[in-house]
Amino acid sequence: MDERKLEYDSTLGGPVVLGTHMPTYKYAASALQELKELVNATKQTTSTKLIFQSLPKHMRRRAMSHHPKRLPRKYRAGHIHQMSKSGKPQQTKRPSRKHRRRPQNLLKDYLRRQRRHQWLETHIWHAKRFHMIEKWGYKLPYASCDKTYRACYRATAEHCLLQDISFHACIEMRGTISRLKDGFDRLTSRDCGLSITAKTFVTGRREGFVDLFRDNQYPQKALGKVNFLWRCQDDEDVDPSSPRTLWLWVHPASYTQILEELIKVFDLKRQKSVKVPLSQEDITEKATEEDKKSTEKPKSAKTERRLQFLTKTQTRRQVPIYKSEDSEIQLKELRDTMNRFRLTGPLSQSVLQKALKVVDIDQVDDSKQSTWICEQVQRKHFATFHQRQKDFWNKCHKLITSPAELLSNMILALNVADPRLNRPQKRTKALISYDVQAFHESSQQLLCDIVPELSSSPLWCEKTRNRVSDEMLSTHDYCSMRAKHAIVPGKPCQFEDSMQPIPLLLIQRPGCQEGQYKRLSYACGWDIIAPAGYGMSLWLSLIMWGARPGGLREFESIAREMGTEEHLPDTIGGQQTSGHRYNEMYSKYFRLPPAKRCNYRKFAVVSPFRAPFPQLLRDWNTSGSDSDDKKSGFFILRDRSKLQEISECVRKCNLYKFPKDLPTAQCLIQLKISLTSRGNPGDFSLICLPNRKDFKKKCKQIKHRNNEPIYVEPLLADTDEKERKRLRMQHKKLLKRLRGQRVREKRKKQETSTTRVIIRPANTAAMCLEHMKRMCKLWLPENTETLYSVRKQGTRDCFGYMTTAHFCLTEGNVGGIGYVTVEGLRELLKLCQQCHIKQPQCLIRSTNSRNYRFAAIQVNVNV
Repeated sequence: MDERKLEYDSTLGGPVVLGTHMPTYKYAASALQELKELVNATKQTTSTKLIFQSLPKHMRRRAMSHHPKRLPRKYRAGHIHQMSKSGKPQQTKRPSRKHRRRPQNLLKDYLRRQRRHQWLETHIWHAKRFHMIEKWGYKLPYASCDKTYRACYRATAEHCLLQDISFHACIEMRGTISRLKDGFDRLTSRDCGLSITAKTFVTGRREGFVDLFRDNQYPQKALGKVNFLWRCQDDEDVDPSSPRTLWLWVHPASYTQILEELIKVFDLKRQKSVKVPLSQEDITEKATEEDKKSTEKPKSAKTERRLQFLTKTQTRRQVPIYKSEDSEIQLKELRDTMNRFRLTGPLSQSVLQKALKVVDIDQVDDSKQSTWICEQVQRKHFATFHQRQKDFWNKCHKLITSPAELLSNMILALNVADPRLNRPQKRTKALISYDVQAFHESSQQLLCDIVPELSSSPLWCEKTRNRVSDEMLSTHDYCSMRAKHAIVPGKPCQFEDSMQPIPLLLIQRPGCQEGQYKRLSYACGWDIIAPAGYGMSLWLSLIMWGARPGGLREFESIAREMGTEEHLPDTIGGQQTSGHRYNEMYSKYFRLPPAKRCNYRKFAVVSPFRAPFPQLLRDWNTSGSDSDDKKSGFFILRDRSKLQEISECVRKCNLYKFPKDLPTAQCLIQLKISLTSRGNPGDFSLICLPNRKDFKKKCKQIKHRNNEPIYVEPLLADTDEKERKRLRMQHKKLLKRLRGQRVREKRKKQETSTTRVIIRPANTAAMCLEHMKRMCKLWLPENTETLYSVRKQGTRDCFGYMTTAHFCLTEGNVGGIGYVTVEGLRELLKLCQQCHIKQPQCLIRSTNSRNYRFAAIQVNVNV
C-alpha cells in the first residue's frame, strides 16, 4: 500500500491525495486575482437589487424610486440608467403653485367650475371661510367654518349681520298702471293684504311684498312671496297714463314658475334680445382681444384685467326681453345683473353711515372727469333730489339709533363715493352716535321728510348701470396708483377725486311687528342694491366696519326667531325644501344598522320625515265629498280678516266668532307654538288633542312642580317584524348559496388548469337593491293613504304637524311653527272652553319619542 495518505470521497468517486505544503508565491498570485475580481464586482454590481435598494436603511427614502435627487450624488447616474432600462418614464417637475395659479389659468378654471352652478361676486371670499353648498343653480355659502351660530344671533339682535342675497332674481316690468293692475289681480288677492298697485307703493317711496298664485287659482297653487318696488314717478313722466317701471325680486326656488305665469297672464312673446354688457362665454374672448391690443402694457396689468371681468356679475349678457302684441307691457330678466346685500341688526345703521359717504355734487368738475354723474348733473331734477337725499341721510346720522325708527320698508337712494376710499386700516366696530337733544326735538320731523323723491336713483337706468360697471377702476389699478401717488400712508390722493361715485338703493326692513309674542323690531335692518362689479368692494367695506358675515343658515334661524317660515308648505319653495329634507333623512335612516333604527311602527308614527297634510285633511274631512279636493291639494289660510277672527277666538278661548265658511277639506292654519315645559320635539312632531284627564294631570303637576310627560304612548306591536326577519335570513342564505356555487366552480377549474382561474362575477347588485326596497317598505310603508289613519295613529287624535321646532333664543324656550286643520282647532277650542282653560294648549309629541307634553298656541296673522 502507498505511503501517501489516501482518503476516499464517495461523492467524488475515488481517492483524493492532499499535499503537505504549498508555495507562497502561488498562493499570493491566486489571492491577488481574487481581490481584483472583488474590486471589479463592487464597481460593476451584478445584484438583482436596484441602487437605491442597496443603500443602508438609514439612507433610504420612499421617494428615491422616482426622485433621483433623493440619492447621494455618486449614485444618481446609475439610478437614472436603471430607471431608463425599466421603461418607466422619468417624471417631470410639477409646476409650482404660483405658476399654476396665474390669472389667465385661474380665469379658465373659474369659468370651467361655473358651468353647472353660478357664482356670486363674493364667492371666492366666502369659499375660503364658509361651507359652500349647491342650491337653486348657485354655489352659495351655508354656514361659517367657525362656531358662529350664537354669535350670528347676537349680531341680529344687538349688532349687525351681513348676508349676500344677490341670488334673488330681479324682473323688470314696464307698462301702464291699469294694465299691470289687471294682470296682477289674476295672480294675487286683496284678502292677503295690500295689492301691488296700492297708493303707498305706487309713489315709489316704499317696498312691498305680495303672495303670487297660479292664474285665477287663489287660494290654491301658491307660487311664493315676491318683493316689489316702483320707480319714483317724479323721475319719470308725470302723466298718470304714462308707462311705469316695476321691479320684482323673486326667490330662485320659484323664479321659473313665476316667470312663466307672468308671460302667460300678460300674453308676452320673447323678442330678439340686444347684447348688453358681457356674458360668461365672452369674458375669455374679450380679455384675449384686449391683450393683443395692449401689448405695451406689462403682463400684470393684462392679467388683472382678466380677473376684473371675473369678479363682476353678468352685466354683459343677452338679457331676455318679452313684449305684448301692442307693446304696452315689457318684461326684462335682470337676473344676475345687480348685487343685493342684507344687513340685519340695530347697528346696521351705524355700519352704513361709516361705510357710505355721500358725494358732493358741487365738487364735480366736468373738465377733469367724464363719469356718469357729470351727465346726470345736467338733468333737471337730479341736483335737487340728490341734495334732499344727502340731507335726509345726514339727519338720520344725528336723530336715529336703529333702522326700526324709520318708515317701514322705505326706499332711499344715495350716490356715494367708492367704498374703497372710506375703509379703515383694520377692522373696526361702528358704534352709534346721535344727538340726544336733537332727537327729542326733531324725531317727528324726520318722518315728515320722507318723500317719494328720496327713492329717485340713476340705478333704474340700464345704460347708467352698464356704464358704472364698465368704468369701474379695478382694485389692482387702484392699488398701483396708490403706490405711486400716496405720499403719506392712509391719506387720500389727488386721483381719488376723479373716481366715479356709485348709485345705491337702500331699503329699510322693519323686522318683527308682532309685539304680542315676539321681540318688537327684531331683525330690522337695510337691504342694499348695488351695480355689478362693486359687490366685492362694498362687501369688504361693510366687513371692515364691523358687520358679521352670515349664510343660508342664518335665513332659517332669523325666520324661526321671528315666528315665521321662509317658505310655506304649499308654495313651490316649501315643496322643494320638504322633498329635499325627506330624501336626506330617509337615506340617513336606512344607512343605520337595523339595531340602531328607531322603530316608528311601535311608536305609532306614520310619517316621521315629512308632514302628510293631504292625508291629515282627508281624515278630518266631515263633508264626505272630496273628489275635487284631492286634485287641488291643500293651502295655507292667508285671509287677513279671517285670521284676525280666528286669532281673537284663540286668544279668548271662545268659539263665538269662529269663521264658518272655511273649506275644511283643504285649509290649514299656521300657529306659533311654544312649549310650556321642558323638551325639544324637533321637526315634523305631532300636534294632538288632549282630553280632560290630561288637563287635570297638568294642574297637579304644576302644583307639585313635576316636569314629567303628561302622557306616554303605549308601545304597539310591529306586525312586519317577523316578515323582516324571515326575508333577512332568506336573503343571507341565498347570498351564501350563490357564493358557494362560485367557490365550487372555481375549485373545479383549478384542478385541470395550470394558470390563474377567474370565475364570473356575483352580479347580485340588482338582487340586493330589490331586497333593500322590500325591507324599506316593511320598515316605513309608503301607502299610508289606504292602510293607516293619520288622525288616529296614536291614542291622542293628531290634528296638525310642526314643520320647524328649535330652541328660541329671543324667548328662552323651545318653540316653532305648526299647521293644523280647521276642524281640529275648533275641537281644541271647544274642549278648552268646556274645561275652563283660559289659554288654549295642545299636546306635542316628537317622532322619536312616546312622551306627550303641553304647548301654548297663537295664530300667526301675518302669514
